[in-house]
Amino acid sequence: MSAPQLKTKLTKMFTETGAAHHKAFAATNGEDPDWPIFYADHLKESLGATLHTEFTRSQLIYCLMNADFEQQARDPGADWAEYDADYFIEKFSPTDTPSDDKLALYYFPSCPFSAMVTRAIDELGVDVELRDINVDVNYRDELISARGRATVPVLRITSADGEDHWMPESRDIIHYLEQSFA
Repeated sequence: MSAPQLKTKLTKMFTETGAAHHKAFAATNGEDPDWPIFYADHLKESLGATLHTEFTRSQLIYCLMNADFEQQARDPGADWAEYDADYFIEKFSPTDTPSDDKLALYYFPSCPFSAMVTRAIDELGVDVELRDINVDVNYRDELISARGRATVPVLRITSADGEDHWMPESRDIIHYLEQSFA
């Protein structure tokens, strides 16, 4: 499935889940502080099958909440279903052309989460430029400019067409590397 087709399919899944949620909570006009639980239960099987990933319920709840936090912080006016589709594609869909992508890991060696990622990089033998944000202030500034904070590790994926994708979270980075390069 092409990237545009995948995005269309995921956007439709999220939109349909939103409609089902709103219908289930019609009495409260869709208000539900525990919405990620409903969404995770509704999406777990279909989302996992579409992205060829096995999600645990708690992992999916976490990802849905994180996508919502990211969207509110980075692009509050964006269509949430499209944003979530992009978020899940970026986190869980292997790249179509891994050999054409340039990878850079923003990290610092004493961070245990960075160490997990660098270990995975070594084990997989992936060519990743390591950018220690404590050694080079330019790397730290790039990270803050792109992400709004200097938390590490973050994998910067630059596709052949020059488009940058920024992937935080050590486990997501490792999953992406395993799916794309194992």
